[in-house]
Amino acid sequence: MSNTAFVAARMGSERMPGKVIKELAGIPSLVHIFNILKESKRLDDFAVVTTALKEDDVLESICRENSVKIFRGSVHDVLDRFRIAAEALKPDRIIRVTGDDPLMDPEIIDKIISEHLNGDYDYSSNMVERTYPRGMDTEVIEYESLQKSWRSTSDKDDREHVTLFIRNNPEMFKIHSVRKEGKPLDDLRLCLDTEEDLKLISEIYSNLYKNHPIRLNEITEFLDKNPRLKNINSNIKQKSVKGKVY
Repeated sequence: MSNTAFVAARMGSERMPGKVIKELAGIPSLVHIFNILKESKRLDDFAVVTTALKEDDVLESICRENSVKIFRGSVHDVLDRFRIAAEALKPDRIIRVTGDDPLMDPEIIDKIISEHLNGDYDYSSNMVERTYPRGMDTEVIEYESLQKSWRSTSDKDDREHVTLFIRNNPEMFKIHSVRKEGKPLDDLRLCLDTEEDLKLISEIYSNLYKNHPIRLNEITEFLDKNPRLKNINSNIKQKSVKGKVY
């Protein structure tokens, strides 16, 4: 039984083009994500899924330099990119992460995979009901459920957001919500989508990075000691899809 992570990444971004290669502690953000995934104990493999656009050639170069598989396809139909990669690698399940999240905690990734494997689920994530900070998003999708979703919808939002169709059709899929133990931290924004996000994440990396992935408890302890830093990106609003923020 294989668990393969697919990292959705591209150079194009409405808010901050090139965010996936912004340097944090002198290392491209995307490479930090590779290192996070390498520390997961429940992942067997990972790959990048990007577009066929010329501007994303730089991501292919980074993948080759780091011996990471890469698959390229549609700009907006990200679900089809996932299908292409899934049909090539044939994992039992796909773990979806994004190039926006260079502060993911490998222990959280493992927790979500473990809870998924302990139940008879088609889809598990920490996004159904948010108790983790934005920037820790991890989804586990059974291979057959990804294929079913791909066959079932032509809606452009479903195709762009990969798992939206699954989450909006609980009668078709067995869905599991993974919750954080203890105090919810859903008000904390740790993703990389704007210049304000970059400023906060750069502060975290400058102070905490020691050549291995930073854990969530280290981040929260640091921010509790430096509460002013939370204000850097506190005014950023997450973009909605069909009038709803996920």
